[in-house]
Amino acid sequence: MIDIDIEADTELGQHAIDAVSKYVKDYAAGPFQKADDWPISHAQISGLRQIVGNEPARLAEFAEHQREKAQAKLENTRKEERRQELEAEIAFWELVKGLCEGKPPKFSWSLTQSRDQALPPDLHDEKQSPGTPLTKEHQAARKEKRELRDRWQRQWALDHYPAFFQRFCIHYLYEMAKRTQGD
Repeated sequence: MIDIDIEADTELGQHAIDAVSKYVKDYAAGPFQKADDWPISHAQISGLRQIVGNEPARLAEFAEHQREKAQAKLENTRKEERRQELEAEIAFWELVKGLCEGKPPKFSWSLTQSRDQALPPDLHDEKQSPGTPLTKEHQAARKEKRELRDRWQRQWALDHYPAFFQRFCIHYLYEMAKRTQGD
């Protein structure tokens, strides 16, 4: 397995930079007068970093909750400028959720896809023919393999989600600083 620091500075880091760059190009090209004008504030980025550091498995759920809050605001907003800000916020949280668990064709890469590709071959499920009876020993072995796979996946998430989203958040803040003129 590649050392997580190397992976964070190479593959994960590049995916983070690409995701932020595309988001900024599509929704936050700026320039902005102050940081508060950005679709996602420093406080929200701090919240994202805190969630991913403490509970990476709940990040997609957190992103969905944030998206729903912004969606509810959008439905009650009439001012066009505010609607664009909320649409950009919704797009950000959809992006975060997609980076966690997105699937092709909408997402060519996600942490879930990366995790599944990194799963050691000895932890993959064995294909069973339909109707094949399983002995108690075989059932116990399958259960043990499932528990080992779950443990491996949890550890993978604890290592990779913070590494990825630290780069993602840092690059977002870098882009924010670069495009904010008044702060």
